[in-house]
Amino acid sequence: MIYVDTNVIISYADEKDPNHDKVITMSMQLDRDRAVSQLTLLELASIYARADLEKPIPLAMYSIKRFGASIVGTDLNIIVKESLMYVPTLRLKILNLLHIIIAKAVGAKSIATLDKDIAKKADVIKDIMGIEVITLRN
Repeated sequence: MIYVDTNVIISYADEKDPNHDKVITMSMQLDRDRAVSQLTLLELASIYARADLEKPIPLAMYSIKRFGASIVGTDLNIIVKESLMYVPTLRLKILNLLHIIIAKAVGAKSIATLDKDIAKKADVIKDIMGIEVITLRN
């Protein structure tokens, strides 16, 4: 299974996004077993709402479905507790850290992201979490 970061879904759904064509190509090479979390749904809905798009929650759900991902459930309390153990090692912004920990919790073998901070930590994430980081640079 591959966990998909919010920024990949945004670039895939937004034809005007500068990474849209690259993400379309990337998506064709990704495992078909794709997962996102409730955090992804929340981020997408928030982004769409701030962009004054109508019906941001259904639009977020549609964007996830269009990318071919399913929403996997996690317990936020467990995720936060687990995240605290990795704060000193990974030193990522909170949402990035949460996505990595969620990916681990749901058994993802890799995470697709456009985030440069996560990409810079790809080797550390692979070594300590066992999760391969897939980005446009790969």
